[in-house]
Amino acid sequence: MRMMKALGQTQFGGTEVLKEVSLPVPELRVTDLLVRVKAVGINPADTQVRANVGGVGQLQQEAVVVTGWDGAGMVEEVGSAVGGRFRPGDEVFFAGDLTRRGCHAEYVAVDSRLAGHKPASLSFAESAAVPLAALTVWEGMIEGCGIPREPRLGNPQRALVVGGAGGVGTMAIQILSRVCGLQVVATASRRESAEHCRKMGASVVIDHYKNMKEQLSASGIASVDYVLNTADPNTHFEALTALLAPLGKMCCIQPITKPVNLAPLFQRRISVVFEAMFARSMLRVSPEAQGAILDHVSMLLDAGTLRTPLVKKLLWTVAALAEAHALSETGRAIGKTVLAPV
Repeated sequence: MRMMKALGQTQFGGTEVLKEVSLPVPELRVTDLLVRVKAVGINPADTQVRANVGGVGQLQQEAVVVTGWDGAGMVEEVGSAVGGRFRPGDEVFFAGDLTRRGCHAEYVAVDSRLAGHKPASLSFAESAAVPLAALTVWEGMIEGCGIPREPRLGNPQRALVVGGAGGVGTMAIQILSRVCGLQVVATASRRESAEHCRKMGASVVIDHYKNMKEQLSASGIASVDYVLNTADPNTHFEALTALLAPLGKMCCIQPITKPVNLAPLFQRRISVVFEAMFARSMLRVSPEAQGAILDHVSMLLDAGTLRTPLVKKLLWTVAALAEAHALSETGRAIGKTVLAPV
């Protein structure tokens, strides 16, 4: 039996539960790729699994739980039903499946339909920062809200990105402005995060802890057509829907868990959609769509239209993983943190 080194946990809790472990190299399902992992990106999903928030840590049903759902690496083996899309030696990037072990390991098995070809112009670390954030934005805004992938003629529509300096926000500002041709307003509460938003392409930056409508009005903006809310929707739901123009759409990437009054949205035909990036993999719903999105994003990265959200790179160690988890849990991280090389 082939063994590999991994960073995992045998109990749920704080960062103290993280440790180095030895595990068998995963066996492949027929649609899987066996990937030699080169870099791993950090996301809030990692800390939620580590602490078993909402029971998500139990989805793996493994004695040793391994986090990490942003990966980049090289294909070593392909399953019998993969077909010709991938071959050994191909470089790939992917976000994976919460019900399976993550990629904080020397090797990971990932469904080939969820993977994309790694951007040739980016390093493994730069590539590992992309998948989950890019998929969240693409599925939530282009699929869920119906934003065209090409700029429209005439006056550009506007989108508000709440939490513009985070990993998802960083990709959202770029995709919405550079791919879809929208004018992007971002929210940020600190000087350094506001500067990051402007660097990514935000035309206007406002503070979500202050009156957002007044700040938009001061910038000559009466309303926005779309909202991507990366924050807790229980906090700003009514304030954000009040900013939407008639027929506007808001996408939430976290669940609404408190009662909200939807009646004021009726006459303005406001739509609220939800984006759960792991829905396709967990529910087995058109997983190949994620592979197609990542291939398109890879092309946009190679063309220079988009750039990696990588901001911080750490070594692949238990101590660094704990540091990255702690930073993610502050809610103040800018861009993405990646551990590499694996």
